[in-house]
Amino acid sequence: MAKRMGRALLAALRKETAATPVSKVGVLGNPQRRRVLQYLCLHPCGSIAEVAKALRLSPATVRFHALRLAAAEYVVAVGPSFLPAALVDGEDVPLFEALGTSGARRLLAAAFGTAGLTLTELSEAVGMSRQGTAALLDSFESLGLVSRVVDGRFTRVYATRALEERRERTTQRRKNFCDALVRRLQQEGEGPQVLRRTDTAVHLRFGRGAEKTTLELSIEPFSALLL
Repeated sequence: MAKRMGRALLAALRKETAATPVSKVGVLGNPQRRRVLQYLCLHPCGSIAEVAKALRLSPATVRFHALRLAAAEYVVAVGPSFLPAALVDGEDVPLFEALGTSGARRLLAAAFGTAGLTLTELSEAVGMSRQGTAALLDSFESLGLVSRVVDGRFTRVYATRALEERRERTTQRRKNFCDALVRRLQQEGEGPQVLRRTDTAVHLRFGRGAEKTTLELSIEPFSALLL
């Protein structure tokens, strides 16, 4: 009786083990998933459509990989998009949401590139309607990114130091993000090795067994807002 129970238990354990095999490839073993993470580190809260266009993937594929990254806590969902876990301060989330499209970033870059442009000049510079330009400028002004000054019959737009100030206060957060990323890879058995780390990027080698993968991530997304 005892022997039969022992054999039954052993068979059940074997069946359970066979049903849940250990994957030879980790969460970041998929190259498309790594590219999605790279983009989201560069442009947190980037729209799914623009991520798909930039990476030449379908929106459904981008969302699938983003959800897998979220399940593994590499990114967190914010509205319709995602941002890297722990890289962005909660106070800065509205900023990245407002600049989640390339059009918004082009407009901000134009305002930073030439001081004192009018709404008309900015809209022509980025190929955007006056209405769309005005709406974005309202958003930028509410975030403290630009100020508007009345100059006679014109209203001119000037960039502030808000981006620089926000960037300066995230030095420790960037370090913590890198440390947390390495710990997460260690917990997944990926044997991570930091090849290079600067103030703006981290370059890692990791993998299970003999096969290794390298990954370079931007860790300073503020500068990319003006690209």
